[in-house]
Amino acid sequence: MSSHIAVIGAGSWGTTVASVVAQNQPTMLWARRDALAKQINTQHQNVDYLGGAVLTESLSCSAKLQDVVQNASIVMMAVPSNGFREVLIEVAKHVSAGVPIVSLTKGLERETLMRMSEVIAEVLPRHSVAVLTGPNLAHEIL
Repeated sequence: MSSHIAVIGAGSWGTTVASVVAQNQPTMLWARRDALAKQINTQHQNVDYLGGAVLTESLSCSAKLQDVVQNASIVMMAVPSNGFREVLIEVAKHVSAGVPIVSLTKGLERETLMRMSEVIAEVLPRHSVAVLTGPNLAHEIL
């Protein structure tokens, strides 16, 4: 399989970023629930988080984390801070060496008060870390 951008987390922000990126690059989105992945793939919508907004048709979604992360050239993490580390540890099992990890997540890890970029550096120390930050206006971007 050729490389693609992986976006982990199919909430409003993760889905929005994935849809925008998919306009120019092959992109796979990870959804925790299979029913949501099927909805995104067949209806090109994420009704739970984005109402009737239409997503880029080329966006692919799966509830199988390994399928989304394997062969990714970049992994973008859009998981809430309270579950970020847990999901990142699972991502670490499947991501190729040296693939950059981008945090799209606001906030601090409650137990450690670490920023998500610090969590990434701790869990995946041999990967470049980047952060995309700013106002989260998912509905305005789509």
